[in-house]
Formats: sequence, structure tokens, C-alpha cells
Amino acid sequence: MPFRIVERIYSHVEERPSLMLANIRCASNIEINKKKIEAIVELAHKQDINILIFPEFCITGYIWDTDNDREVIDHLMDGETGRLTSWLNGLRDSLKDDGKGLEYIFLNNARLKGTDLYNSTMILNPNYDYNQESLIYDKIFLPHNELRYFNRGSDKRLAIDTKWGRFGFLTCYDLAFVELAREYAFTDDVDAIITLSSWRSEAIREYPNMNVRTDHYYGFLWNLMNASKAAYCQVWSIGVNAVGAHDISNSLFWGGSGIWAPSGLQILQASNMKEELLIIRNLDIAEQKFREKDEFDYRIDFQSVYRKMEETGRYTRYLP
Repeated sequence: MPFRIVERIYSHVEERPSLMLANIRCASNIEINKKKIEAIVELAHKQDINILIFPEFCITGYIWDTDNDREVIDHLMDGETGRLTSWLNGLRDSLKDDGKGLEYIFLNNARLKGTDLYNSTMILNPNYDYNQESLIYDKIFLPHNELRYFNRGSDKRLAIDTKWGRFGFLTCYDLAFVELAREYAFTDDVDAIITLSSWRSEAIREYPNMNVRTDHYYGFLWNLMNASKAAYCQVWSIGVNAVGAHDISNSLFWGGSGIWAPSGLQILQASNMKEELLIIRNLDIAEQKFREKDEFDYRIDFQSVYRKMEETGRYTRYLP
């Protein structure tokens, strides 16, 4: 199963992590997706990758519009996390804990909790139990089609410490809500926010008198929001998105998986049309954000004006 690989070297400090972003098409066939994931994991091992990230619903593929909700629910249940224990354990057991090989896989899947389904991001790591609630992020902001099948997550965020820095997690539509990213940056003090997505491409916005039109407004938002999230939070934004046409609905996914620096500048991005594996070696996750605070430190400047109300999670301005 050949994959096009785009590789860049960020620095020559080998103690820093190498990341692989899987800008892939996710079919509505669980076995096909599992085989693709296995092949990418094997390749990540050979490439000495430390962190491998997959798109939203990389196992089941994204849901589709239908008048037969039972069809979608049955499909999600066939690929639900609890039914893939042996397979997921095999992926986890292949991982290392020496800082040299593949140590983390971040992936997203449908997860059954009680009788309710959640859109959940989990972490595979030799020292983690991927079923542990405190190590799972349930998507909070669900678009209308997902509300038919999934429960909203609580306001619980997921931030983890690694030997290379601190990571927070979002899922797709969560990216559009600035308060959530700000909580990760200002309260949880993460170094990078990772967004796992099946973000679509096509939507029309047109301003005829100005001769301005785009058929890919959602794609524009993906690029804009990843860049702005990085800039206004002064953290890395790492977005991994599905690409290509959905095999049932024909909806196009934007792809464009990429990495945006704490400045907001995009430093690497995948194709909007084709499957690609992005590799960035020796990425400075933990320290780069401090190098980019030339004249402004948004968190310090914000906290010098606003006081957090712990009981509500909101902020009130200091009175003079």
C-alpha cells in the first residue's frame, strides 16, 4: 500500500520529536481502514516517528446522510472501540517508550459509554489505558448530523504531558470555538493543540459586486482557524484531516493536514486532493512559543487585565 510522503526537517536537535500526520481517505469499510492504519503504523515504525496522528473517524469513516438511521448506527457499532479491543491492543503493544521510536498514536473513533455513543479521541501509548475516562476526549461541539447519533462530551478537556511537551486535543467542529482553545492555552498551559478532523471542503460564499467567490469556504475556514488558533493562543496548531470524496455521500473532505507555528504561520501542509503522509522531524514543541513572544505575550497581557472566576470558568475584568 504505497503512500506519498512529504518530509521536512525542522531542526537538527534529535532529542526533539518527529511527527507523522496521516492526510488520508477514510472509507466506509472498517476492514479497509484498519488495514490502511496498520500499514501506516508499520511505516511510522520504519521511519522512526515518535508521534502519529490520524483523522477523525479513521476506523469507521465519517457518517453519511440517510433516511435510515439504523444503517449508520449499526455501522458505527461494528467499529465501536469496545469491539476492537484485540486490534487496538496490538497497535498499542507495538509502541515504544524510549523516546526513539513510535511512542504515541492519536486516533478518533465511535465509543459506547453505557447506552450512549460518543465521538471520542483516544491515546495509544505503552503506559496508557486507552479506555480510561481521564485519557479520552469526547467531542463537545457536534454538527447537526452528528447530533443524530452521538452525545455531546462534557466540558472536560484532555491535556497530556509528554517528554517533548504538553498537548491538548480538539475534534473537528470544536476548532471553530475560540474559548475552548483559549482554555487549553491559558488554563492548561499546553504547548500544542491537536485537532483530529473530517472537515469538509465545499460551501459557496459569494460577493458579486466585489467579484469575490469561493466554492470551498469550509476549506478556507480550516486554514484560517488553524492559523488564528495558533496565533491568538501562541501555541502550535497541528491539524489532521481526512481527504477525498466520501464513498457514499460524495462529500469532499478538505485534507490540508498541517502544522502552524505559535506565530500563526503555516510551516507545512498536505494536499487538498490526495492522500499524503506528512513527516516533520525534530519539531521544537516546548520552547518555540517562548521564542516568538517578541513584543506580545497574550496570556500574560490577558491575565493582567482579566481575573478568572474558578467556579464558572469565565473571566471578569479587573476594576481600576
